Amino acid sequence: MNTRHLSTIAPYMFAIGLTAGIYGLLVDLDEAVQVGVILSIAAVPLLVIRAIRATHHATADQLAQAEREGYRMALDHVARGLLDQHTPPNPGRGLAVEQVAGDVIHIRPVAPNTWEEKKAQ
Repeated sequence: MNTRHLSTIAPYMFAIGLTAGIYGLLVDLDEAVQVGVILSIAAVPLLVIRAIRATHHATADQLAQAEREGYRMALDHVARGLLDQHTPPNPGRGLAVEQVAGDVIHIRPVAPNTWEEKKAQ
């Protein structure tokens, strides 16, 4: 069989597998559940192949329509962003102690060391 026929059969195979699996669960028939699971799992790659083939065979009209829709959506997003008035950010309060130059920036200013260092005796 070539892939065109397999991609046509895949949705039916998946539906039959699901139906057989559900029927097997309802009437407690393990063989039907196993057949349903095998058919469903076997149909999934074929469904993926079918979806890939459909996207690769998009016509020029479909591509132009998708581009127009994307352009319309982008304009809509820009218009909404320009119409919404955002509040300006709060600048916060400045630091009382000036930061010391270096690689480390402390979130809280470091107070000078007021206690004596312990020395070995």
